[in-house]
Amino acid sequence: MSKLDKLKNRIHYYEKALESLKKYGGNAELVRGVARIALRKPSDAVRKLRWKAMSMGTCVDRVILDFQKFKLAVDARDEGIAAELALDHMHEPFGTRILLSILKEGMTIVELGANIGYYTMQEASNSNKPARIVAIEPNPVSFDLLTENVQMNGHDFVELLNVGISNVDGSMPFYISKHSNICSMAPREDYERKMDVPVMRLDTLAAEKNIEGVDLIRMDIEGHEICALKGMMETLKRDKPWICMEYHAPMISDEDREFFISTLESLDYELKCFTFRWSDYPIFGHNIVDRSTVIKTGDLRTVLESVTKQVMLLFIAPRSTEFEIPAL
Repeated sequence: MSKLDKLKNRIHYYEKALESLKKYGGNAELVRGVARIALRKPSDAVRKLRWKAMSMGTCVDRVILDFQKFKLAVDARDEGIAAELALDHMHEPFGTRILLSILKEGMTIVELGANIGYYTMQEASNSNKPARIVAIEPNPVSFDLLTENVQMNGHDFVELLNVGISNVDGSMPFYISKHSNICSMAPREDYERKMDVPVMRLDTLAAEKNIEGVDLIRMDIEGHEICALKGMMETLKRDKPWICMEYHAPMISDEDREFFISTLESLDYELKCFTFRWSDYPIFGHNIVDRSTVIKTGDLRTVLESVTKQVMLLFIAPRSTEFEIPAL
């Protein structure tokens, strides 16, 4: 692809992204979106410089962060979630708040793409304590940190599995980035290297590990979510769990989007709420958005067919599931 074609694609991306921002938030949301586009790159650059400055001249490879209810070990070389958590002390603050509002005591939770355990620790340390968390992470480096974090916080009800979730049982290429939270089984232009990792269908894993009565599936697997959905159909039909997920619209084809929508509609799921990912991202250490409008609602099909160029956090559940948008 030529540089001119790349530029045209980028312009098209922003046109569609801003169009959807205006559709779901009006002119005020459009203005915020433009401001965040302009500020995000400088903010990322400042964060990287601060993060590198902290480790300059040292041989530290781990930093322990204190989140009051739990501690989290992060990789001092990771320019992604580690830098974000260490410097901004937040990750998807609104998405986190929505997820925690859904939790009920005694839940069984499955974490797909648990990474280093930020969400796992949020769930495990919540006052509505789950009965069982199955945290799944294919990246061996992130998995080591996940294991360290679970052990450090003494959560013996968290089970750890170093495997990827897909629509097949076997192995697949896994693309490694210097930002640990964007490593993926979906090919990326900016990956540094790749390796083969074991993968399983969630239905296969559930049968092997006796994972029954799943109440909530949290999924952040960087564009591989449709494949994962295809491998969990028995679990969804049997348990009808919440699905709290990052949906990477730019990486999902029209055909896969239709499969995703029609499958969930056939199971009587509905979209309870969603946030735009770039509205839930710290800019210079703060989330500068209007908190009263950051959480949005809409029909699943209408939203996904109109928002084709943005990453979103989706909160989906059976139509009969009661849900109230939390106060922010």
